[in-house]
Amino acid sequence: MTENSQPTIIVLPEALANQIAAGEVVERPANAVKELVENAIDAEATEINILLEEGGLQLIQVTDNGIGMSRENATLCIQRHATSKITQTKDLFQISTLGFRGEALPSIASVSRFSILTKTRQAHGGTRVEVEAGKLISIHDAASPPGTEITIRDLFFNTPARLKFLKTRATELRQVVKTVQRLALSHPNIRFQIKHNGKSKLLLPTVTNHAERVFSLVGREVSEKIYKAEQAEREYVKVWGFFSDPSFTRRTNDFLWIFVNGRFIRDKTIHGAIRVAYRGLIDRGRYPIVILFISMPPKMVDVNVHPTKIEVRFHEASLIFRAVRACLINGLGQSPWVPDGMQETQNVSESSDEIENKNPFVQNPFVQQSLSAPTKTYVLNNSRSFQPVSAVKSVDLSESTTNENAHKLENKQTGYFQQLHYIGQYKGTYLLATDGQGLIIVDQHAAHERITFALLRRAFDGEKIAVQPLLIPQLFELDSLRATILRENLDFFTPLGFEIEPFGGEHFALKATPALFKAENYQLLIEDTLDDLDKNGDKNSTRIDEVIDHILIRIACHKSVRGGDTLQKEQVYALFQQMDSIDFGANCPHGRPVFFQITNQELEKRFDRS
Repeated sequence: MTENSQPTIIVLPEALANQIAAGEVVERPANAVKELVENAIDAEATEINILLEEGGLQLIQVTDNGIGMSRENATLCIQRHATSKITQTKDLFQISTLGFRGEALPSIASVSRFSILTKTRQAHGGTRVEVEAGKLISIHDAASPPGTEITIRDLFFNTPARLKFLKTRATELRQVVKTVQRLALSHPNIRFQIKHNGKSKLLLPTVTNHAERVFSLVGREVSEKIYKAEQAEREYVKVWGFFSDPSFTRRTNDFLWIFVNGRFIRDKTIHGAIRVAYRGLIDRGRYPIVILFISMPPKMVDVNVHPTKIEVRFHEASLIFRAVRACLINGLGQSPWVPDGMQETQNVSESSDEIENKNPFVQNPFVQQSLSAPTKTYVLNNSRSFQPVSAVKSVDLSESTTNENAHKLENKQTGYFQQLHYIGQYKGTYLLATDGQGLIIVDQHAAHERITFALLRRAFDGEKIAVQPLLIPQLFELDSLRATILRENLDFFTPLGFEIEPFGGEHFALKATPALFKAENYQLLIEDTLDDLDKNGDKNSTRIDEVIDHILIRIACHKSVRGGDTLQKEQVYALFQQMDSIDFGANCPHGRPVFFQITNQELEKRFDRS
């Protein structure tokens, strides 16, 4: 290309620039709905109605009872980068509103037939603004109730190529409903309604708390498997929310609903913390239902990462990771899905050494090396303070209530499983017992596997990690980036049982490993962990934890009683005692259920006695 043949640089026409922006902000009807509803929320609306036709392609109309706009503001809002949310550069780093970019409305207006009808609460009359394909058609006075009504007709009518990438009308409608559900979860004080082709598709009345909103979204059957996670704090970060019984999972992560300062987001760090919290409780490839509300100073999170504002960047990702993990682990550790009346206590009468010595099953020498960490025991209580979300329809979660199925046993200091009356063994695999409220069926292998894994994990998490020196140090070479990260993070590997020394340049010598890590690919593990450290920018890599758990699960599986093994009565009660002595999960480390209950009412119903 010669100097004279260079292409000429031009400034794009405003209409074309808006269409390009629309491609970033509005890919489908659901994106347009999200932008309009977020603006309504920012406008202090308490009622938001959404009308749709043909999945939103023919009509999207969002009406709110918010503060409305003056004629001047209604005219300005359709101009690109016009916003009331920010006025100076520093405002970008402390965003507290959902919308702020000032490009959504002009972008939408550039690919549709667009109108605004709005009126402030103090004004006597309203204003109507009409735009077609980004071109202002008219501005005139109009009768209007207080608030704003935005109408979008024939979305993408002037960009037909965009229509080819859309799904069926039913699919587009589902995406709109999902979008509104997410917004509604974090704003229970607002009434939401969606109508499609004249029929109601979603109606969420105003409720008093988030638990009621969760109940109204998922229904009674699902909400009975969802529990509240109490608030966890890490410095300036606060996390609380709801989580599902590990036995209640989904094939996709669509039910991981995360809100940061009221904004729905997707974030790999938070998803990783959820995965770690549920590790050993659910199958790989399955996802729990988790709804988390995270609050922090706006300046500690950057929401200006992407035009859709669904991605954010945290100032300290490691702090968020730890807070989320702590919140969920605290909730999961209480095992609220086990029979009513169980409550966590730290008053343990026996040390883990005494418990382990009484266990007729665990014979692993590694376990016997160090079992000094305190254990948690679950004891029965006449009231159940840990209610499923479904309870919000009849009781206040803020009160201590008596559950109709709560167990009323005199000895409150004895764990639930030790109180069971053992009936017998079925097929050499299942232990049958009763708690007075129904039939309890325990998978002996899954239960003992969970116990063994918990003891192994407790030992590994303690101070006495067995280290295996290598007879011949293993030399390995890293690329320059990983080598730099390793030199800066050698202290991360030492507590885990790795002894690594620089050997000049990008070469290192591995001189010792954790005793459990036999026949493992150490270099691959180290490289993967370094990649995590580089990505997360901190020392919260989960890779080693995942490998440790994988190895401990494998050991636990081989060291546990098997299906088909005959157990004597005293062995069964010893097993029950150990089930009360650990951070009990209702699932084995592979994610399979340990036990389930058939209530007396269910049995009577089966025999037509109810």
